[in-house]
Amino acid sequence: MTQKTWRTAIASHDKESIHIAGYRVSDMMRHLDFGAALFVLYQQRLPSAAEAKLANALLVSVIDHGIVVPSVIARMVAASGVPIQACAAAGILTIGDVHGGAGEQVGRRLAEDVARAKAEGTPAREYARRMVAEARGRKERIEGYGHPLHPVTDERVETIVEMARELGVFGAHLELAVAVADEIHAQSGKRIPLNIDGAMAGALLDLGFDWRLARVFVFVPRAAGISAHAVEEVTRERGWRIAARDEEIDYDGPPPRPLQPPR
Repeated sequence: MTQKTWRTAIASHDKESIHIAGYRVSDMMRHLDFGAALFVLYQQRLPSAAEAKLANALLVSVIDHGIVVPSVIARMVAASGVPIQACAAAGILTIGDVHGGAGEQVGRRLAEDVARAKAEGTPAREYARRMVAEARGRKERIEGYGHPLHPVTDERVETIVEMARELGVFGAHLELAVAVADEIHAQSGKRIPLNIDGAMAGALLDLGFDWRLARVFVFVPRAAGISAHAVEEVTRERGWRIAARDEEIDYDGPPPRPLQPPR
């Protein structure tokens, strides 16, 4: 008997078909959209219609953001004559703790805070009040709030919260995320809104996804937008992008000097 070297509960295949969590891919193709298929892939279950609709909305919300870091890098790589998959990969690699990927940290914190609040029996509003007060006392920034390009409001966040409520899938994690935004305003007098990372993290946790998948729900759909930028670059622009012109560079290293060969 051949010794098994790999173990997975995700998918299997034979000579005729592929199964994801026991479901034939051909059946999934006929009856599920992409958001619903992710429930099967990551949670091994079929979602409700409401859950699938919100998951698809989350994917669409981050499909592109114009000329920002991932698209700029992809365009520069494309302009150098690199294959499209490498251009997309280059853009995706810019998604990290600072840009685009903070939902992972926010999701982990939200999962811990909601679990703690439930264990204490503390309502979301009261827990948020305490959490913000403690953060202000330590002069710490709470991840998931504020956006340099959307300082006042972000219609994507508003839509996620509205849809979650309308669809009946507004849960404890998104509730706490919204409550914290309200408390930041109440305690500081400044409106620092919930950003897309925070809204995405809260909604995903309420839909049953692991917080470790928060970045997946950013870079998977953004790959489509990044690829669009790469194709547009090679079809509409001249090629070979200049990173910065001489007048834009402030060199502060040693001045020109003669080289004395070592003896």
